[in-house]
Amino acid sequence: MQEKDKEKEKKQGQDQEQENNQNQDENLNQSKSQNEYLVQGGDGDSKGNKNFNKIVSIGFFGGIFWSSVLLVLSYFDFTQIGPNFVLERIKLGKWANGYVENLISIVGIGIISIIIAFIFYFIGRKFNGVLPGIFFGLLLWVIVFILLGKIAFDLKAIKDYSSDTTVTTICLFILYGTFIAYSVSFAFQEQKAYLRGYSK
Repeated sequence: MQEKDKEKEKKQGQDQEQENNQNQDENLNQSKSQNEYLVQGGDGDSKGNKNFNKIVSIGFFGGIFWSSVLLVLSYFDFTQIGPNFVLERIKLGKWANGYVENLISIVGIGIISIIIAFIFYFIGRKFNGVLPGIFFGLLLWVIVFILLGKIAFDLKAIKDYSSDTTVTTICLFILYGTFIAYSVSFAFQEQKAYLRGYSK
């Protein structure tokens, strides 16, 4: 009789332990899925909103800064293309000549750059280092000057520009791509580190 009671108690203990393990597994899986959701910028977390704002800031600042550098380089004749190439197909009228056109172009590039930053966030945020940024910048250069140059921006064929223009724009796009890629990756890694601490 005592042996039966002992077996019964042992079995109950095993069942209880198994149930506890299952509950722990469920909690762990729930925590993991919540963290994955938050890393992707879930709506329920203020850190996700902060991350969204960071990507917007990175994109806008990157567009403004590097298009301003392009303006300076074009002013000193390092390149035949200035930031106003984005407005080539848009007729703004006489009021937008000179400085106003350049200012509108720089702000426009800043806004386009926000979209580019989010594109990199979704396709390449997990990549670390400088190389992804270099490749990203070169890819953007090919898209802007070879694939969409004539269609979207009314640019001439790249062979019709001076070699200085080609080299300068490639270097500038590499620097821009590196800035965007590195900054976005850093923001993502920072958010992951925060969430690891949050899950503990």
